[in-house]
Amino acid sequence: MQVRLRELNFFPAVLMLIFALQSTLNFNAIERQDLSYILLALTLVATLFSIYLIVRSRKLSKMDMYIIFFLMIVAFSSLVHGTDIKSWVYMSLSVILLRATFFYYQDHLRPLIIGLTIGFNIGVYVQLYQLVTQPSMWMIEETKDVVGYILGGNYNTIGVGLLIALVFNFLCLQISKFFYVLVIPTAIVCIAMPIMVGSMTSATSIILFILVCLIPVMRIRRIVMGSITLSTILFQILVCFNGKGIENNKFMVWFIEDVLGKDITFTNRTQLWDAALRVIVDSPIWGYGFPDKIWYLSKMSSHAIGPHNILLGMLIYGGIIAALLYLYFLIYSCIQTFRVQNFWADCILAGITMLCLMMLMEVYPVALIFVFITIAEYYPRLKKQLVTSNE
Repeated sequence: MQVRLRELNFFPAVLMLIFALQSTLNFNAIERQDLSYILLALTLVATLFSIYLIVRSRKLSKMDMYIIFFLMIVAFSSLVHGTDIKSWVYMSLSVILLRATFFYYQDHLRPLIIGLTIGFNIGVYVQLYQLVTQPSMWMIEETKDVVGYILGGNYNTIGVGLLIALVFNFLCLQISKFFYVLVIPTAIVCIAMPIMVGSMTSATSIILFILVCLIPVMRIRRIVMGSITLSTILFQILVCFNGKGIENNKFMVWFIEDVLGKDITFTNRTQLWDAALRVIVDSPIWGYGFPDKIWYLSKMSSHAIGPHNILLGMLIYGGIIAALLYLYFLIYSCIQTFRVQNFWADCILAGITMLCLMMLMEVYPVALIFVFITIAEYYPRLKKQLVTSNE
């Protein structure tokens, strides 16, 4: 009996479940390297099988070729500059697993969405369990930790895992009414956890995401998302790309401190942006590859790790080439979903809008960024499949 791989349900769902767990859960943060190795081994096996599927089909999309080129640029730069090539290879394999599985099963996407949703929900509730059983991590100020969180490792990084879980829970409402059982408690948990740990950027962005999705009129939803996107672009250009320079701008000082009521340094982030801009100038085309903690502390700042801004992060990873490719991926995928005029398309766009807002202040794992890009790119096809199956 011949097995028709393209028509399977359980197997592709498991591939995406493995991806979701690998890309969100950080067992090293809780010193469980054994579980980390097991999950990594499962990811490697799943990736090899997904590559086999692509080789078997003898096809590859233009978008996937560009993404492979992006991954290779950062890998090449990592080799040249002696940065963390091993971690980037692992990250790249996760991205390949995601992209190869979506491409091969592009005519049968429902199991992939369900597998990702289950995996991301597991991450959310595992993090909730950790916070409930270890209240000293967040409840007592003197012993409060900024690291050690299983959902991403850092208390700020848990935000992207929560946001992505919410997006997929909303998306699954189009697949089955059963997911209404999960949406409300998951939304409550996703709002509560960043407030508990003190990540106000994540909490604000998640609340904004839910509020945007609750707007009943599509035109108003899209106007609000467009306004937030424009504000994000202006903030990136006028604030992030100026680094510490905004502290010498009287208008910006007035606007940020008196109007927005924020610290002019954004909790020392302007120093990190300034340090990132200085190192980027020395290698603007290829960047430096994928840096590790030691590189950041020695080359940029001893106050924190990383540039805390995604565009600056991309410029460090692979220079102008990587940054332009990243922007192309983001814009192209958003255009695909924007052409679909329904509630779930707007949920995806709202998720990407809030992700970009959050990434003004943080750099999240590349694999999770590609989840947003991939679901936006493939949503028109998913929508057609769901409409056909419901007829």
